[in-house]
Amino acid sequence: MELLSVGRVSGTHHLKGAIKVTSNIGDLEILNGNKVMVELASGEIKILTVKKVSSMIDKKWIVEFEEFTNKTDASSIQNGVIKVRRDLLGIEEDEFLANDVIGMKVLTEDGESIGEVVDIYETAAHDIYVIEDEEYETMIPDVDVFVKKIDFEKNQMVVSLIDGMREKKKD
Repeated sequence: MELLSVGRVSGTHHLKGAIKVTSNIGDLEILNGNKVMVELASGEIKILTVKKVSSMIDKKWIVEFEEFTNKTDASSIQNGVIKVRRDLLGIEEDEFLANDVIGMKVLTEDGESIGEVVDIYETAAHDIYVIEDEEYETMIPDVDVFVKKIDFEKNQMVVSLIDGMREKKKD
């Protein structure tokens, strides 16, 4: 079962063990009553039960866990990445979130490596993938003409380039 990263613990909130989360999905309230995994920088993993989620502002949320009753407990997961089962978010196996491609290796149709996806810009028409290697930055619109294949098992994307998409990085 594949897990998706839904946010990062950005700090504690109040004395009763609530945490602040910066989310990379829209609505975290869907997590109420469900178990989540928190992956710490050390590699340690904690399984926690979400007691309550409330909106703070923009993509910031307050999350309370059954297992935490004080600020010390909550601070133990500072900077942890919160991951959940894909099905909790209503995302099917053949669907993906835009941030699922961050870190993906990118190849041209000829098999040439042009770097990895480092960012995604959202525009009114479509997302634009920002791909970087040591020397170049490439911006590729997420449309079928340019994005030929996304392979999650190999963690790679195959693209078709046209003149002007690759630019040498400025020093």
